[in-house]
Amino acid sequence: MTPAGLPASIAELRAALQRGEVGLQEALSRQQAAFAADTRHSCATVFETPQRLPDPSLPLAGVGLAHKDIYTLDGRAPGCGAKPARPAARAAAATLIRRLDQAGSQPLAALVMAEHACGATGENPHYPLPRNPLDAQAAVGGSSSGSAVAVAAGLCYGSLGTDTAGSVRIPAATCGILGLKPTRGLLPTRGIAPLASSLDTAGILARSAADAALLLENLVAAAQARRLFPLGAGALAQTGATADWRVATCWEHPNPAVTLDDEVGQVLQGLVDALPRGMAASPVKLADLPTWSRLAETLLHAEAATVHQAALRGQAPPLAPLTRTIALAGAALPSPWYIDALRQRGAHARRFIATALRHADLLLTPALPRGVPDWRQVLTESSEFEPRRLLDLFSWMSFVNYLGLPAIVVPIGLDRRQRPISIQAIARPGQEARLLAFARHVEQARPGAAPLLPSTP
Repeated sequence: MTPAGLPASIAELRAALQRGEVGLQEALSRQQAAFAADTRHSCATVFETPQRLPDPSLPLAGVGLAHKDIYTLDGRAPGCGAKPARPAARAAAATLIRRLDQAGSQPLAALVMAEHACGATGENPHYPLPRNPLDAQAAVGGSSSGSAVAVAAGLCYGSLGTDTAGSVRIPAATCGILGLKPTRGLLPTRGIAPLASSLDTAGILARSAADAALLLENLVAAAQARRLFPLGAGALAQTGATADWRVATCWEHPNPAVTLDDEVGQVLQGLVDALPRGMAASPVKLADLPTWSRLAETLLHAEAATVHQAALRGQAPPLAPLTRTIALAGAALPSPWYIDALRQRGAHARRFIATALRHADLLLTPALPRGVPDWRQVLTESSEFEPRRLLDLFSWMSFVNYLGLPAIVVPIGLDRRQRPISIQAIARPGQEARLLAFARHVEQARPGAAPLLPSTP
């Protein structure tokens, strides 16, 4: 059960509503009340009160969602982790928010984030540190930090975040939930405050593959939904994961500063060893990964400088130190570097597919190679700050944004400190359903097919 005393999954909630075990008004009110009563996790900035009851027949009617404060809501501009939310009478909801509304869901809250989506953790001078529901001393990744915390705590059934260099997948991995970064361009970004437009991707955080699939089905256009889920997204939960895919692995990062913890490596390899015979392809090496990461950084810095040029010139409110550092670096980049990074992008993506996915449908990599760090290790002002632990958070993430490929992070076990160990799967463009099927397989393979997270915070 969730903190609101409701079923733990979207499908179970919808079934309970249809059986009349709980009313639509009651379900929404209980979810809103649970969010408003939460004082432990510091994950919300503004609460949105449902203004009307949706048609009960809609697929997400009664489903409480909350989203990163980078999305425009009806009549409200996003705060982007930099300022309090402000009314904006003419603000039209982001396209994705509108699609969820049409499916019957309404936002419960706007969620905290790293300022302007700049940061691999939830560190933000404007807000308290978000609290990881699994371990108060464990860091929460960013920049979609509030989204991960709210979903992991059971305060909402799912959340929209954004992923520019891992900002959906990193917090999902730290909080032991699922984080899906779709193919670049699959989900429209209208109404989402930009950071780096050529890398920004709307993403989904959820507690299960089935919940993420139902959300994705209602976020894409109807024709895309039929292509992604020919049998409907609900079939993922009803029939289980169809193992019609092969996986390749890459556990070794070419940057010697990024090392794999022995315990993490054993859990990752254990998952692969347990796959049915013939599903595991040969391991691969990603010799070009440092190049892809460097080119991703070039685009990120250059485009962030453009977005925040007024602040850099003193014509807008000042930026927090981390945001300013990212934007300033972009302002100093020669224009040819940026143009060249864009020009090379397609060729690099084709090279990745031709090598890493030559004999496989999915490439598996670590998510966090040394597990979930403590806050003290990744806070930049901490006396115990370890730069390499901060590097760990995005070392396997940002290159995926540059290549424009879909990827998913899903928890596969717990380490000796009872913190989640997660795996990342990367696929060809348009293969989100296959990624979700893999995530469903992982969930079913866990002992008792139980979630890693408690049902209440």
